[in-house]
Amino acid sequence: STDATSSGNTALNTAFNDETDLKFSRGLSDFDRPQRFVVSYRYDLPFYKGATGATGALLGGWALSGITIFQSGAPFSVTDSAAGTAYLGAGLASATLGAQLASGGSIGRGTTSGEIHSRLSGYLSLANFTTARVADPLGCLADPIFACTTAFGNLGRNIYRGPFQQNWDFSLIKNIKITERQSLRFTTDFFNIWNHVNFANPSNNDVETITHDNLGNPTSDGPFGKIFSTVGTPRLVQFSLRYAF
Repeated sequence: STDATSSGNTALNTAFNDETDLKFSRGLSDFDRPQRFVVSYRYDLPFYKGATGATGALLGGWALSGITIFQSGAPFSVTDSAAGTAYLGAGLASATLGAQLASGGSIGRGTTSGEIHSRLSGYLSLANFTTARVADPLGCLADPIFACTTAFGNLGRNIYRGPFQQNWDFSLIKNIKITERQSLRFTTDFFNIWNHVNFANPSNNDVETITHDNLGNPTSDGPFGKIFSTVGTPRLVQFSLRYAF
């Protein structure tokens, strides 16, 4: 899905880049998931279904259920907190100011490739991005203190996407018949049963945090484009007992 803003409104510091032209705010919704597969299931195990006595009580009445989800990662923007100072006050709406593609860069080359664990310290390609250009280069040369204001970057809202995600929840259920009108149900729930890690979007996408060496080449020392956190929970196990009468 697309929208101009997924929360709040498009006025003042919630619009992206030029606040006088809302077309710059239109992009993928924060919750857009173009690929999402969800399956839920329950299966009553047929073993010892009609058994009586201790055998039926122990081995019969079992069931399995669960929910499995595979989905695309969430969209995010690459920003420049120092962009747009020719039009906005310094620091205003810093989270909604797009960065600039570096010379020779492209949107498609913005993220690195490979298995996600090998990309945690570099999910975004450093050389692909740069800071917003100076709005008036000649004026900046004449007055470097007051005239070096910046234009907006050329990157739009939510054009990149975080890591793919999956989750498996599973339940083991035991039904115990006591009398015609009374029964027990013991359930063991496993949330994220495989203890699979789902990584969040990069924690810092502001190109102003990219560090450079003495020759001006970007280095990986800064926090830009690195993933430091996860989404969801580690494996949790829950037991419950239900008495029905």
